[in-house]
Amino acid sequence: MMKTAYFYGGKDIRIVEEVIPVAGPGEVLFKVMSAGVCGSDLHNYRGYRVREDVPWQQGHELSGVIAGLGEGVKGLKIGERVGVEAEHLLGCGECRLCRDDQYHLCADRGMRHGVRQASHGFSQYDVCVAENVTVLPDDVSFDAAALVDCYACGVHAMNRVPDLAGQSVAIIGAGAIALTLGQVLKANGASQVILIGTREQSVELAIAAGSADIGGVSADVDVVEAVLAGTGGEGVAVTFETVGGQSQLIQQAVEMTRRGGTISVLGLFTKPQTVDPAMAMEREIAIQWSNSFSSWNGEREFATALELLKAGQLNPEPIVTHHYGLEDIEEAFAVADDKRSSGAVRVMVVPHG
Repeated sequence: MMKTAYFYGGKDIRIVEEVIPVAGPGEVLFKVMSAGVCGSDLHNYRGYRVREDVPWQQGHELSGVIAGLGEGVKGLKIGERVGVEAEHLLGCGECRLCRDDQYHLCADRGMRHGVRQASHGFSQYDVCVAENVTVLPDDVSFDAAALVDCYACGVHAMNRVPDLAGQSVAIIGAGAIALTLGQVLKANGASQVILIGTREQSVELAIAAGSADIGGVSADVDVVEAVLAGTGGEGVAVTFETVGGQSQLIQQAVEMTRRGGTISVLGLFTKPQTVDPAMAMEREIAIQWSNSFSSWNGEREFATALELLKAGQLNPEPIVTHHYGLEDIEEAFAVADDKRSSGAVRVMVVPHG
């Protein structure tokens, strides 16, 4: 038997015992060692989304140890430490987008053979398709491997914008996606990363973690003016928006982006945005959306992020600020939800801790 968390909507989270799942053909059973509380997990917690499949399981930023192999699985061994790519990003494998390795855009994303797929990181054991499992080197921790999901989102956003080598960029936000993105951009040659947050503590952490060169707190400064001042009045080549939610931030991004520049939206908004189209058109600013990750030029972006991590070009340790056992998952979500009071960046649930 194992323990797992079920979500009933809002703040109603219950730990139950159930039978450990069995790996089917082409699948891997693994013992979950770390699972991050993602911002998207908090949308349901805050009541922004209402799900019909109540109760549900979740937790897609995860890592573990292989505990069982299904029929036909090759190249993996029981006991190996692994990073796990989120199963909700699985494509159907047959449509035009899947054939082009853009499975994250598949109209049937998260479905495989007519069955809804999802990762269950807030559980002591989980099963996933073998293609989503990557063996970890000994020097990559379980926490770091669970953060690869965030780093891969940064890799995807970077891949979609013009070459940033030698360029100044801005990041709106100071959460885990912002900090992991900043490290990815620095590792790929961005000359200056200006990060805008709402809390001094998180901005200082971003700079200390190597995620930003300059930081600004929106409550203390005019952030647009701060970005313009840091770029000689021109603005940045690319502004990355990582917050989403209810705030009006895309117009702010327009104002701090240079003429001919690009805005990349990673944040998941739950409220319509208002943009001055005349300003955006005059400056010919491209506004694009960056949705999770998949493959780029034939290489899975999860693997690209893991390679950067293995090469020592990323610094995950400062980003993980809190750990909780599975039995304390309600507290873990409360801490992740109230970052202003808790100082949390990424909260990890440790099901076997």
